[in-house]
Amino acid sequence: MKIWNIKINLQKIIITTLLIILVTFFIYLFLNNQTVHMNNENYTTILRDFHNNISKYVGKKIITSGYVFRGKDFNETQFVVARDMLVSDNEANIVGFLCEYPQIADFENNVWVEVEGTIILGNYYGPMPIIKVNSIKRITTPNDVFVYPPEYAN
Repeated sequence: MKIWNIKINLQKIIITTLLIILVTFFIYLFLNNQTVHMNNENYTTILRDFHNNISKYVGKKIITSGYVFRGKDFNETQFVVARDMLVSDNEANIVGFLCEYPQIADFENNVWVEVEGTIILGNYYGPMPIIKVNSIKRITTPNDVFVYPPEYAN
């Protein structure tokens, strides 16, 4: 009988261990698949962190909004979902994520859009996070079009 009790206890230990591993794995998947939502308050903080820690965010889903901005050297599928970051009372810089979307020609410059996509590792004068756009839609221009440097963001 003692041998049987040892087997049952060993089986329980193995099953419990496997269950703990599975639950941990699913919690990990859930936490890592959460979508990052950018807004006025966290915009520049998220942007800076994504650029400073690219590998940490590759594969993450993201939702953000801004206006369509095309650089002179962009290809036909590239644009920036841009925001104007106030750096002083009378100066703003364009900031945002470089995006790739095959049908971006359907959207004019300066049109406000919301994009949902996945972060990939790209290259634009060096490694950088790029949003591979899964969906894009026109939105109305928000009341507050500006964002602020990370040190001023809430």
